[in-house]
Amino acid sequence: MSLNKTLNRLFDEIRREAKRNDAFADRLDAIFLAHASARDVDAALVEAERQAPELQERAPQPARSLADLGAGAEARPAASAVSDINPVAFYTRDGADALKAALAALPKHALTQLLGEHNLDPAGAASGFAKPALVDHIVTQAARRVERDRKLFDY
Repeated sequence: MSLNKTLNRLFDEIRREAKRNDAFADRLDAIFLAHASARDVDAALVEAERQAPELQERAPQPARSLADLGAGAEARPAASAVSDINPVAFYTRDGADALKAALAALPKHALTQLLGEHNLDPAGAASGFAKPALVDHIVTQAARRVERDRKLFDY
């Protein structure tokens, strides 16, 4: 059996046990809460994971789209709206067309900020792009990262 299949079976068993056994789920929570990560993880992602239906006995919540995340953008600065967006995760979940449509709704300065936050333009090639070209560039880079990650974890 491949390592990938073995790991899948292991994590499936951990998920099933956490779902059945509240004490086990609590011990897992304690482990992850005590973990001091050096990565800066978005608070919305942490909250979404806390409410993950795999570990709780309740109906799954509908996935939030990029458009939903930007819906309250009028009431808050563009910088905070952009920090809620992860183009790679959105591309993986909803696809290129949905990502493109959601990005098109954002202002150009938000797209430029998104490039920097997610390092989607390390060479600086997109610095003079118009808004439609920026949207295309972000979608292309998200697709490349998804493909790279698939290859990386295919062993």
